[in-house]
Amino acid sequence: MSVNDAVFKDRVPWDTGNNRPQGDEADHMDPMDEMDLYCSICPDISDFFELTDAMVKEINHLREEVVRWRQVLIKYLPPDWADGLRQDIYDNVYCSFEDYDAYSKFINAYYSGMDPFDNEEHSALMKRLCDGSDETSITYI
Repeated sequence: MSVNDAVFKDRVPWDTGNNRPQGDEADHMDPMDEMDLYCSICPDISDFFELTDAMVKEINHLREEVVRWRQVLIKYLPPDWADGLRQDIYDNVYCSFEDYDAYSKFINAYYSGMDPFDNEEHSALMKRLCDGSDETSITYI
């Protein structure tokens, strides 16, 4: 019995009956050997982790775009507005998901506890975008 089986002793609310364990544990081998996310009762958990990961990547991409376009907008604003926007360039771009237990479980299982929103590479990219010095900064307007 896997660790996750102990958590889901009974049917989970979204279980249609197709995911119920049958036979020995050997019948429930992980089809994705490279991932340690398999649950013999609910393989959909892996799908939710993959979906969450895709959403995290999309959020990071959208945050980058917001900063790129704010940098462009600063050039066309009156000086006092531009200064305010320059100071607030990251405002309303970041929100924290740390308070959500599900997100904590996701980063622990999928990213070994390292928050994908808080890594050095992405922080360095965001700093370059804020400075307008990244090769992907918008310069054609």
